[in-house]
Amino acid sequence: MTWQGFTGSVDEWDALVERLGATTPFQLSAWATFRESFGWQPTRLITPDGKSAAQLLVKGVGPVQVAWGAGAPLGVVAPSLLRDLVNETKHLLNARVSYLRLADHAPHESSRVAAFRAAGWSTTKRPVGSLRTLVRSLDVDTAPLSASYSSNWSRNLRRGHQRGVIAEEWHSPDTQLIAQIHRDVDDLKQKFHAEWRSEPAALEQLLECFRERIVIVKAHDQAGTVLAVRAAVIIGRHGYDFLAATSKEGRKTYASNVALDALLGLLVTRGVIDYDFGGVDPVNNKGVFDFKHGAGGTEASYVGEYDATSPKF
Repeated sequence: MTWQGFTGSVDEWDALVERLGATTPFQLSAWATFRESFGWQPTRLITPDGKSAAQLLVKGVGPVQVAWGAGAPLGVVAPSLLRDLVNETKHLLNARVSYLRLADHAPHESSRVAAFRAAGWSTTKRPVGSLRTLVRSLDVDTAPLSASYSSNWSRNLRRGHQRGVIAEEWHSPDTQLIAQIHRDVDDLKQKFHAEWRSEPAALEQLLECFRERIVIVKAHDQAGTVLAVRAAVIIGRHGYDFLAATSKEGRKTYASNVALDALLGLLVTRGVIDYDFGGVDPVNNKGVFDFKHGAGGTEASYVGEYDATSPKF
């Protein structure tokens, strides 16, 4: 047996996630706790040597147990481990039929991709998330943050300041207001569905689950009207983009530039060394891609998204 159920506490799980090299906030216990209210139950697996692990969110769909692992597996990957993961997951879930989907957010490596293929996993036809991201360094020992901004991004940041936009850490976030700004985004983009981001109660629960791991910045005008919100989750010395929304008025005043600049600065003070912008789509969402790229992001690819069933069909 190469996999077994993880029996430790949630704090022990989070320590394991950090040790194995988290690539996304979605392997943290906080995310699983949050998603439980949406009908997903967490299942955590680990290899006996502690070098590989996976947190899966499970939901029954008819006779099939669906297991979804965003950011899984963590640590070592090999064809034998990936083959056994399918069978052991089915066994742990006591399922007659199981469908397992993983989004491996580790940096793209041909050997890791080959392991999935050799184990009989299929590339998903319709990935849930993006297979590409932008990552920027927060090392200010050699150069200030602004040195990585494009000239256009820097110009828009100055415009934001000139229009009186101020950014600061939001210690007691107003989830009603954050939800409303996300609903504005939903209206503007039409096809973009914000899910829980537009529900105050869900946002309140999210913040409670992540607690001190989440850092939120608000950008507001001189009258105190909130124009933009930006949040990151910290895991060890790494930061991950988590919430981002700008009101209609904020788009006219470059509030998103001011908010992101302030957030990155806060992360630096907390010892964070790099920042993952959380997935990009340069074709279907070019505006967001250009914004993140202009903020100093360098393109990177994930291993990819794969699925497998047991029994095979």
